[in-house]
Amino acid sequence: MGTWGTGPFDSDAAEDFADRVEEIASEDRALLIRERLEGAALPGAETPHAEILAAAAIVVAGMPLGGNFSWNEDYPGISSWLEGADLGDLSLLAATALESCFAQDSWYWRSWATAEERIEAQGVVATLHRSLQT
Repeated sequence: MGTWGTGPFDSDAAEDFADRVEEIASEDRALLIRERLEGAALPGAETPHAEILAAAAIVVAGMPLGGNFSWNEDYPGISSWLEGADLGDLSLLAATALESCFAQDSWYWRSWATAEERIEAQGVVATLHRSLQT
């Protein structure tokens, strides 16, 4: 089906990544997210943008205000997936990955069918980025 919305879990790739995180042992979740986020910042990285959005949203969900986002309804318990992990370090990595993958001149922004969808997607990335910096 591909992508059906602008939210961080509104694509097959993002949902698959979130399902993978949810299914593995809790002590391995932060490591998987760290690997995905670190990989995104490497020159020439080909980490799917959808996975970066999902990883960043999972980190945000574990932060104090993270439970306030609507996407949490799709993943009950998401706010505790990274319990015990160093969220400060992960949030810095996630913010860096968002900056790297979603630069203003990124192909990602040109891939949206309408300007309205692109603006919504930009809002999602901006919200995640702001949340990671709190």
